Amino acid sequence: MPARLPPRVSRSLSSPIRSPGSFCSHKTKYFTSNRAPEPTRPALLLRPSFQCRPSRLYSSISSMDPIKPQANGVLTSKPVLFFDIDNCLYPRSSRVQDHMAQLIDEYFAKHLSLSWEDAVKLHKEYYTNYGLAIEGLVRHHQIDPLEYNSKVDDALPLEDILKPNPKLRQLLEDVDKSKCTMWLLTNAYVNHAKRVLKLLGIEDLFDGLTFCDYGQQPLVCKPAKEMYLRAMREAGVEKMEDCYFV
Repeated sequence: MPARLPPRVSRSLSSPIRSPGSFCSHKTKYFTSNRAPEPTRPALLLRPSFQCRPSRLYSSISSMDPIKPQANGVLTSKPVLFFDIDNCLYPRSSRVQDHMAQLIDEYFAKHLSLSWEDAVKLHKEYYTNYGLAIEGLVRHHQIDPLEYNSKVDDALPLEDILKPNPKLRQLLEDVDKSKCTMWLLTNAYVNHAKRVLKLLGIEDLFDGLTFCDYGQQPLVCKPAKEMYLRAMREAGVEKMEDCYFV
């Protein structure tokens, strides 16, 4: 069970932590509030990218050219906290993923003329192999990803599921943004990402968003190393050890 956040959180890195999934951070204090978090607040899991990703991915990224910002980007000397969105900013118990899986299975069954059992099986196969079901649909069935998005992500009844979360907002506001950048990194399309943030009441608390662009081919999504490199460029961070995933 994840440890709860203590008052004035500062997870220090006094010596290198080599095991994947370990709690770690800079000596910098990212949280400024003296207030003790309430027991129901989720813990932030801060993991450097090179520790929470497989060594194969680290080797692939480290062998490439140094990260350079986009033409309109500005490199930052601050660490970047990369937040996922789905099942991260809201609890898995919200069952958004269950609703989405149902819509995806229905899409597979209808558009590929599959039985329900075969649709569920192929959905799982594509998700496992590519990180996104739509990636398999585009590769093997020439499905229009934006049309798919309108039938799946955009069709989710999020307004009936997600509500503003004052405790989450307070937790995010407690992060000292003078010492780190807060960035969103998701495999969802931009419509879904912004919709979730607005419903949770936290759309104004992040510095930017890197999403899977369904309007571009080929699709680039996690866990492809290109997605992480793109996120680093867009967030303006150069060093992998300055990247943390929440």
